[in-house]
Amino acid sequence: MNSFSSHDIVPLILLFLVGFAAGLLIVLYSLKRYESAVALILLSPWVHWLFNPGHEGDMESAPTLGTYIRISMVVLAGTIGIFQLMRHNQQKHNGHNKGLPYLLLLGGFVFYALFSTLYSIDKKYTVIRSAEFVFFFFFLCGFYCWLNDRMRLDKVLNIYCMIMICGIVINITAFALFPGRVRSSIMPDRFQGLLEHPNSLGAFCMLSYPILMWQYSRFNDIIGKLLLAFLFCIIFLMHILSGSRSSLITAVIGFFLWPIMSGKAELNNAAKILVLVLIVIFGVIFLLHLKPAGFKRSTSDITNLTGRTEFWQGCIRLIKEKPITGYGYGVAGKIWSDQRFQKKGQFLWSGSARASLHNGYLSITVGLGLPGLLIWLSLVLIPLQQVVRLCPSNYKALILIMLVQGIVLNFFETSIVSGSQILTSLVFWLFLIMAQRLPVPATAVETNSLTAVSFIPVSGRIHAV
Repeated sequence: MNSFSSHDIVPLILLFLVGFAAGLLIVLYSLKRYESAVALILLSPWVHWLFNPGHEGDMESAPTLGTYIRISMVVLAGTIGIFQLMRHNQQKHNGHNKGLPYLLLLGGFVFYALFSTLYSIDKKYTVIRSAEFVFFFFFLCGFYCWLNDRMRLDKVLNIYCMIMICGIVINITAFALFPGRVRSSIMPDRFQGLLEHPNSLGAFCMLSYPILMWQYSRFNDIIGKLLLAFLFCIIFLMHILSGSRSSLITAVIGFFLWPIMSGKAELNNAAKILVLVLIVIFGVIFLLHLKPAGFKRSTSDITNLTGRTEFWQGCIRLIKEKPITGYGYGVAGKIWSDQRFQKKGQFLWSGSARASLHNGYLSITVGLGLPGLLIWLSLVLIPLQQVVRLCPSNYKALILIMLVQGIVLNFFETSIVSGSQILTSLVFWLFLIMAQRLPVPATAVETNSLTAVSFIPVSGRIHAV
């Protein structure tokens, strides 16, 4: 390997100084407008995808430039969160610190994950993934402290909506610009766009529907509604082409929840809801009968779980052997390095920490044992039950659907337990913090009108008055 010369060092130093100066400017700007840090964290997965060569099945490939940039963006967002948290601590007399127990619970889980490095079967991946989660935790703390009124909540949701719409346009444009990347290399019948896997594209589509429904409910002009309806059609087409069955089923659940949780399930809307139900049922029957190429697997049955049950049985067997400590946070498929489970020629069984276990609940239990699973479930269920108890509104519908979709998809994919590493997990934690900040039922007198209510911080949450 050639060593660096003096001519190589100078450009690296200049690059470092430019990067440091840019990072400092982002930090200073984000302290005034924390929504910039939210945009930064939401854009981080896209950096990974755009720099990823798209070679699936290579479980031991070296990290790409995009990986380092993505992690740097998370670290930068976490640094901004630390400064925001410090500013918040100076304002305790305002009564904004009542959410501290939840943040302490979240911090306990994150540092427990970091502690598991001591006994992890893959210390490299555990320390990297848990350290990244630490910075993401600080970002979430800053986000919690900053999110104290209705206007800021709307800013975040609008930023998220714009990023998802841009993602739709980018993936559609990729058909013409990057024809070699839009289809999966190991599953050529499935469309993946510029994302790393068809299932990632399916999850992206799943995460797009609720925010577009929320935006649709805010538009009064017919042109805006027609444009959003057109986007719905584009996303649905992409979703079908991806062949991602679990995210499609999860998205259907979201569609059914929307009229119920938004308070629009009255009798005058019964006909619309009935039409929606019939369309969904017809669509499912159509897919089962037609069996599009993207939905075909090694077996003829479209509802087959493609080997997941065998994965889960192996996980349960290993959990029984180490139920308390687990094998280390984020080790994932590394547990298959055990000779009892290795299968030659099948990369998902190769014993790599890059391989998914296709079940987030088993993944967290494998990594941190049953205590880790209980702490994680507490983090999820506390905000969830708070949102369920709210009066119907578009905000309740949006946030509840985003959380429910993540919880359901997590049964079939490792989708919401990895902090900021993947889009589904990142978005889930963002909406979990939003849920923790929503009003309690006693004071939530919200309508669907944007101007009908205002929000003030009370007891660490966003309350409607």
